[in-house]
Amino acid sequence: MSWVNAEIHILISDPFKVLFGHRNENEVYSVYVTDYTPNSQLYPVQATWCPPELSNRVLKIEMWPPANDFATSMTQGEFYSIRNNRMKVSNGGYVEASFSEVHKLRKLDETDTENEPHLQALLQYGLKFLSWSLS
Repeated sequence: MSWVNAEIHILISDPFKVLFGHRNENEVYSVYVTDYTPNSQLYPVQATWCPPELSNRVLKIEMWPPANDFATSMTQGEFYSIRNNRMKVSNGGYVEASFSEVHKLRKLDETDTENEPHLQALLQYGLKFLSWSLS
């Protein structure tokens, strides 16, 4: 998946699964997403909502206005795609992303994989990942 390489500085329209979201004290809404790809450039998440097997496979996206209002409707387990989301390496040395352009955000229908080949690939990879992590 393309969001794995922070040197590119762009998140191409690869699909991702929403794992968790919360509103911050400011106007930002943080969404934690995965495409199941391990990456040492991601901050290792340690939270009750994140299985340990996913800790190095989660990207935090800070949703700024006007995307922050839309992000509150994003539910755990849903799939989305964001076109050309800019990313950078934080002061701590980890990849981070921020987003504000709602028109570049699209909810995906996991029952429509015929028209969404990238989503179909993510769903298949997710099933393989789950079978690996449970064995």
